[in-house]
Amino acid sequence: MSSTALAAALAAALHEARLLGADRPWTPPTPATQAEAAHLLALLAAKPAWPPAEIEVQPDGAVHFDWDAGERGWVTLCVNGRGALTHSAVIDGDEYTLAEPWTPASGALTDWAGEVLRRLWHG
Repeated sequence: MSSTALAAALAAALHEARLLGADRPWTPPTPATQAEAAHLLALLAAKPAWPPAEIEVQPDGAVHFDWDAGERGWVTLCVNGRGALTHSAVIDGDEYTLAEPWTPASGALTDWAGEVLRRLWHG
């Protein structure tokens, strides 16, 4: 998927959250969350070693990037505008959860976030 298509997916997820939030007690993503999500999206698009993520805005305003590899497992990366990259995963029955300091200026995924994605898609 091209970086333009990924950016459109993020824009669509943010738009859907605004629409849903109009009728529900949802917290919209902050500008900091949106900036983190856009930067994470750019990092993922620049290194297409795995399929594109499904992008979803959560009721608390966090943005999730989800991958599902069927029986092999799943990975979720999450940004919330607070300078952390949170990841949770189940891969081959092993569970992983960690929140690591991360800023868009870092120019890279955290080591462990990259590792769980590699484990999911490349064993």
